[in-house]
Amino acid sequence: MRLLLAGLALLLTTAGPAGGQVMRLTIYDDGLSCPAGCDAHVVANPADNGGKFVSDPASPRTAPRPCVVGRACRICFGDGDETCMSAVYRGGGPSPRTIDATPAFYAANCGRSDVPAALAAQCAALDRTVSASGYDRRVDCLGGAADPRCAPVLASARALRARDVSRLALCRRLGEARYNAGQADPRRRRALDCLYSKASLGGPNSRGTRWRILLPAACRPGTFVGRDGLDCCPDDRRFAAGIHPECSGFFLKP
Repeated sequence: MRLLLAGLALLLTTAGPAGGQVMRLTIYDDGLSCPAGCDAHVVANPADNGGKFVSDPASPRTAPRPCVVGRACRICFGDGDETCMSAVYRGGGPSPRTIDATPAFYAANCGRSDVPAALAAQCAALDRTVSASGYDRRVDCLGGAADPRCAPVLASARALRARDVSRLALCRRLGEARYNAGQADPRRRRALDCLYSKASLGGPNSRGTRWRILLPAACRPGTFVGRDGLDCCPDDRRFAAGIHPECSGFFLKP
């Protein structure tokens, strides 16, 4: 399940030939909500699935059929067929005209010479962001860096996650309504499959947008919720740089 306001990603607007439709390409990781362990995949808005930009590769673009969850999908960034590629489709979520991809998708495809120009440009943009923001020189605590500053950072994140795991399990066992009814503190109430805070909202950001905050147990083992509760932070410099400053606490300045 990809939530419209759950992630803050680097956006690259891409277009086909003159007059072509526009698609956006982003990067996301929202923990346990990210399907299939956040493997190399894309998600798209249901309104786009079955259209000329997100369609079953067995169907012609002139008569497209919807992609099937868990199968190969044809994603296109513009009108021309040269803008298309195949990717595993894991369902819906982002806003219309958006293709949301995981860090593993970028790791699998960046550097390939046979990807559409839009993806190659997005990879280059992410890599420039890594360099320009200094993430290529930061201490990667999630990657096992020996810097002594990492130990308290990781200990704190692990403790928060450990305390929240039992709350998540109880919420799922009882159901959200029953669980929340037993929480006198509204900050303990949960929503959206028990993975998000029901009462606490992050933001607003510079556009005035607010979002539901991911709770610590919503992140897969080895990943931790970011500074503003937008995404889970994996050991991935492209992702951290692309959504800076969300994961900056785990990538320390030298």
